[in-house]
Amino acid sequence: MGVILRYNDFLKTYKTRGYRINHLESYKDLFPIKSNKILAGIIADLMCDGHLQGNPKWRIDFTSKSKSELKRFEGTIKTLFNKTGKIRECKTNKYGKTYNMGINCSPVARILLLCGVPQGQKVLTPFGAPEWILKDKECFRIFCKRMFSCEGSIMHEKTRRMPQVRLDMWKAESLLEDGFKFINGICSKMDRYFGIKSTITFPNSRSVRKDGIITKPIRVYILGESMLKFCDKIGFEGDKQKSLKALIPKLR
Repeated sequence: MGVILRYNDFLKTYKTRGYRINHLESYKDLFPIKSNKILAGIIADLMCDGHLQGNPKWRIDFTSKSKSELKRFEGTIKTLFNKTGKIRECKTNKYGKTYNMGINCSPVARILLLCGVPQGQKVLTPFGAPEWILKDKECFRIFCKRMFSCEGSIMHEKTRRMPQVRLDMWKAESLLEDGFKFINGICSKMDRYFGIKSTITFPNSRSVRKDGIITKPIRVYILGESMLKFCDKIGFEGDKQKSLKALIPKLR
């Protein structure tokens, strides 16, 4: 396991020396932060269904329709950083009842930012997969599993004979090229590590935000024989994986 972040480098992100030394002494035992599969999963969770808020009020949020999924996420944070959060209902979500796991911890939020989690609104922010994840096959496997579990689905389109795995990522129109680089990097690594072939498309869809910014999707399809490899070598977590396995006899 390679070192991602050392304590002294973490301290440099604080401006006031006295404050950072006294306040952060209790976090010293977390360092050095090393690459590991649990952290890779957290990075993917926050890139997909999560949100990292920076200055002035550092905070970590993860959103889901399932409270058990929120508890799963909280468990990963507790395992690595010994921090817990609180669940609340999202009152403004127009797509149905969802819940949020909020963790108010500035040091842990800073650590996750330095480990590769994008800060702020992801559709408006350029970002890529951290190099430490891309170069480690097992960390990458878990990163993809969480990414597809959050944003992926199993589709049965009338125009296709067989079902397929699909993943959509929305980006501001001005950041579609950046989004493509991120997705293409993921797809290339899936092929290299696991022999999973995929297709990237740009559907003719759009959404206009309240601030007037246009967002569009970047879509990944996994088809045919690669569906079998995806199921065996990456897969989803939970009910989605059960649904995928139920389709496998039809694909062989």
